[in-house]
Amino acid sequence: MSRQVALVAGLVIFVLSLAELVRPGLLPVPGDSSLLTVLGVVALLYAVSVTVVRRRTGPEYAETPDVELATQTRVPGDDLDEILRGFPGTGTVTGATASRLNRLRRVAVAVLTRYRGLDLATARRQVAEGTWTDDGAAGYLAVQSQSPSLGRRLRSVVSPGSGQQRTLDRAVDAVAAVAGVEADRPEPDRPREGVATGTRHLSDRPGWRQTRHWAGVSAVVLTLLAVGLLTEEPGVLLASVVAVGYAAYARVRPRATVDLSVTRQVSDREPDPGDDITVTVTVTNNGPFRPDLRIVDGVPESLAVTDGSPRRGVRLPEGGSVTLSYTVRARRGSHEFGPTQVLARSLSNATERERLLGPETTLTVVAPPRPLQAPVPLRQQPTQYAGRVSTDTGGDGVEFHTVREYKPGDSMTRIDWNRRARTGELTTLEFRRERATRVVLLVDVRATARAGHDPDGPDAVERAVAATERLFLTLLADGHQVGIAAFGPCESFLSPDTGPSHRRRGRELLTGPAFNRAGDDEVEHTWGLRFRRRLPDNSQVLVCSPLLDHRVGRVVRALEAYGHPVTVLSPDPTATGTPGRRLARVRRRMLVAELREAGVPVLDWAPAASLEEQLRRRAKR
Repeated sequence: MSRQVALVAGLVIFVLSLAELVRPGLLPVPGDSSLLTVLGVVALLYAVSVTVVRRRTGPEYAETPDVELATQTRVPGDDLDEILRGFPGTGTVTGATASRLNRLRRVAVAVLTRYRGLDLATARRQVAEGTWTDDGAAGYLAVQSQSPSLGRRLRSVVSPGSGQQRTLDRAVDAVAAVAGVEADRPEPDRPREGVATGTRHLSDRPGWRQTRHWAGVSAVVLTLLAVGLLTEEPGVLLASVVAVGYAAYARVRPRATVDLSVTRQVSDREPDPGDDITVTVTVTNNGPFRPDLRIVDGVPESLAVTDGSPRRGVRLPEGGSVTLSYTVRARRGSHEFGPTQVLARSLSNATERERLLGPETTLTVVAPPRPLQAPVPLRQQPTQYAGRVSTDTGGDGVEFHTVREYKPGDSMTRIDWNRRARTGELTTLEFRRERATRVVLLVDVRATARAGHDPDGPDAVERAVAATERLFLTLLADGHQVGIAAFGPCESFLSPDTGPSHRRRGRELLTGPAFNRAGDDEVEHTWGLRFRRRLPDNSQVLVCSPLLDHRVGRVVRALEAYGHPVTVLSPDPTATGTPGRRLARVRRRMLVAELREAGVPVLDWAPAASLEEQLRRRAKR
């Protein structure tokens, strides 16, 4: 309201000034031209200030997200400092206690002690002296490194930082080579930061707001007014009238309300992974106002648009509708479509209003029930339930175990009649017992685990959840009692059980938010205690985790210490395209080796292999 009053007052003053200029003496103003000069100078200075502000700020339009692209998967190793922190065998190394160079020295010592069998003192001495490798990069980690050559100093002056970065990369590669990790092939450069998609940064702003589209018109008006006053030329002042009209038109806000409705239709609410889903959005103008619309649908940030466009620009008449259609590729999990963003702008493009309209739509993508066609790697654990897990005790079964002396009451079918015919001895055949067990499938769903070897491919959590679903069905079919749990900020636990209703609850749980929403790494320190209290007696745990940090290893060792056998299925998310990624692979290998040395079986699941293939290889070994 105050802006409108100021605008009207300014127009009245301008009209009166123009009338006085055309007919001198009409208003009681001094006849001396000094007043016009002062007014002209003030108008000119104000025009300069408006121009400076206009160049500094520019138009202020509401931003629309880039919803066409899905957020890329993080590849371990792109942040070298993150990999160097907490490297196995280096102790507690943080940025506050050690520089990057010192951290890399500790990593080199840890790698030498593990992969070359050196004692700690020898490894430290070789790193300090730069004799641990023939590569020239060894001198980078030496404590008393030689002064750089003249050529290196000149290159650092011409291109500061580049030479040091190349030397650092060579040192990292040399450390990775000791662990047997080499670059397989160069990978194409891709942007590492995921595109901000979805509706996370949108807001339903009430009322109209200025876009500053016509901010430069004020400078034109003031300039013409100043020139007209300083030169006392009526023609120049009359020319400014046109600019005043534009400025007044740009500042008038629409009085009509924007009455829009949005509907969204999805061709299939429960598709299979890899299916193409067609999304149709219809926007209807229910009011008399004819706004200029910018429409962007709330595509989930986990899905990429493969055909069509989720955005449209159109001007709708009263009762008019516009329909946009696009296609997304289904990925496993639960995906939520946000509301549709609609930007309504006036005809002059000077004001706009942002609205979020339409219902939120959930797309659930679940693979068809498909048990594994390979043996599941469970630990030997005798229980009272019949099933298919072999034990070290003899009894009824299908696999031969041993021969013992006949005891009265033994079944006639278990007598070794061949030995009876040859030697006359009466003996009984023992077979390896097969028993069922209670199994809890624990999935690492923290933000740290949401990484993958391909920026455009699935992350480790997506692979782990898909594998957990198949393991769940397979173990139930084998007669085991199976439960599911999530290791992450959102706790979720399904107690081990059997039956069709339990199978349905497990599949619903794996498509819920605990396993499909990106969270953080804030897991309460009492999580392990609560989880162990929920575990039934005589149960074992099958952990699905990429093993990218020490937290999972501590959980696994704690479960083993409390008598719950643990098996780890680890989808490998590492790559070898850059020195940092190669070092990340070394770090993961060392974490895997630590668990295996503690007696925990770890199934390392390569990205290019299917889960059945990995299980069959382990069964053969």
